[in-house]
Amino acid sequence: MAWDETGLSGLQAQLAHEMLSRVTAFTFGPEVRLVRGVVASPDRPGTGRVVLWDGQRLDSSVAFDVPLTDTQGGNIPSEDLAAALRGVATDCSEREIEAAPRDAFGIPVIDASAPVHAFVAEPRFTVPDALHAAAAVFSLPPEPEEPPELRLRGFLLLDRTRCRLYLDTPESQDAPPFGIDLPLQDEKGSVTVGATALHTALPVLLLSELDRIRKDVQDPYCHTVHDLADWLTGN
Repeated sequence: MAWDETGLSGLQAQLAHEMLSRVTAFTFGPEVRLVRGVVASPDRPGTGRVVLWDGQRLDSSVAFDVPLTDTQGGNIPSEDLAAALRGVATDCSEREIEAAPRDAFGIPVIDASAPVHAFVAEPRFTVPDALHAAAAVFSLPPEPEEPPELRLRGFLLLDRTRCRLYLDTPESQDAPPFGIDLPLQDEKGSVTVGATALHTALPVLLLSELDRIRKDVQDPYCHTVHDLADWLTGN
C-alpha cells in the first residue's frame, strides 16, 4: 500500500498521541518504572491500588494505595493522581518498602493517602507533567460529530521552561505543521500545567494575531513558529 502525504500525516499524529503517554513515566529513584496493574484496594474503600515494577523482575513490584477523593469528598482528577503518585514513588525509600505489609501476591503495599492529599492541597508538578498537559490539549480524540479544528503532529521540550507543539488543521492536507511555543512555568518560576484554555482560543488566534507573534527562527520540523508565552501569561 502506498501512502500519500495526507495519510502519512495522520499516522504521524497517531504516533505523537501514543508517545505522549510515555512522557510522564513513573520513576522510582533513578529508575523508570512501568505500571504492572491497577486494582481496587480490598482493605481501603474509595482507594485505588497501582502496582509498579521495573518491567523485568516481578519481585521489583511495589503497590501504592491512592485515594480517589480529596479530604472534602470531591473526586481527584486522574492526571493529578498520576502526578502525585510519581512524587510518592520517587520519595519512597527501600526501608519503607521492606517494612510495608504484603498483599496476597507478596507485593509490598504503601499507603499513599497522606502524600496524595498533600499534593491535592498544594500541587507540585514536574516539567514532564507540564509537557504532557500542554500536548494533551490537542491530542484528545475528537467527538464524532465535531471534527478537530487543530491536530497535534508532534511536540518537543525546548528547555525546562518551554515546549514547542507542532500542529496542523483539517485543511492542511500535506502541508507541514506550524509550531507554537508554550511556557511550562508561571511568573514565579513554578511548573504549571494550566494551558487548557489555549484549545478553544488558538483557532481564533490563527485568524487574527498569530502572524503578530510569529518568531524569526528556523525549525526543520515546521514552516512557522509562534510564541504564545506572553499571550498565555497576559504580558
